[in-house]
Amino acid sequence: MRLVCEAMNRAPATIAPEATVGEARALAAREGTAHLLVLDAGNLVGILCTCDLRAGPAGEQVCERMSLPVLTVRPDVTVDDAAATLCECRLGCLPVALGGLLLGVVGEEELERAGATRLPRPRHCHRQVQPR
Repeated sequence: MRLVCEAMNRAPATIAPEATVGEARALAAREGTAHLLVLDAGNLVGILCTCDLRAGPAGEQVCERMSLPVLTVRPDVTVDDAAATLCECRLGCLPVALGGLLLGVVGEEELERAGATRLPRPRHCHRQVQPR
């Protein structure tokens, strides 16, 4: 039974909440990722999917587009449990955190490589839980 800490991406793409949507689009394209974690002074404050960025004006701040609150997963959770959470909550990825410390991120690609038995298909983006 594999754990999330064995499968997670340890270098997730991050951006500051005051960055612009244009900067976020460029970062996502450069990193080849569909999700950006929004960090403020090292604290996870939101998450962005490229879907969140499509409709936003390039000059708008990331904090106006990010989804929150952010559902996270502990590193000691099994990959099957993390995959089930992605399916049930209809999310594209889960930041991995322990005691407020961001350790990485796990999504469909990482879970598939780790052999998770239930994968989110079709993949959905993070839902805008709290309108900004």
